[in-house]
Amino acid sequence: MTLREKAEHILQASGLLEHLKAYGTPHIIGSLRMDMMAWNDIDIDIENDGMDLEKLYRLTGFVMDAFHPVWYEAREETDGGAKTVWFQGFEAMIDGEKWNFDLWFFDRESIEKAETLCDDIAARATPAQRESITEMKRGLLARGLYSFEKFRSMDVYRAVLEENIQTIEGFLERYAPGKGTI
Repeated sequence: MTLREKAEHILQASGLLEHLKAYGTPHIIGSLRMDMMAWNDIDIDIENDGMDLEKLYRLTGFVMDAFHPVWYEAREETDGGAKTVWFQGFEAMIDGEKWNFDLWFFDRESIEKAETLCDDIAARATPAQRESITEMKRGLLARGLYSFEKFRSMDVYRAVLEENIQTIEGFLERYAPGKGTI
């Protein structure tokens, strides 16, 4: 079973996607949407302009009961502007493997931008570039270099699709951690 097939199975078997519909419209984004998964990571944006603490607590109860997470975090924050966003992230052991889940509650406009970006990247990437992207992401993770403070997925997409960098070695020679630039 591929990572994508495992992720889709987990989403259906756990009831997470169905449960999220009580809070808004769930949208699969990120590497699962693009079919470029490098590890066990599921990103879902939920279209919801009316999230509040009570709803967050109810969702937390579902997550705790359904997944028994080994790590959990939830928070309310602003997106740098006037918009409030909600985040719920957790890691859970499923069939002996650790899976990471990031749930973001955004307005429709923000989700449409994320979906368009994902769809554009997926459409541009050739099969060889998709392989380079997943291998680079795995390489960064193995070296402890994949994080918000070091390298992000967008750095890898830019390197492969715009700079034609094909290997982790080439990537590390040209990119500086935390800078996102060549």
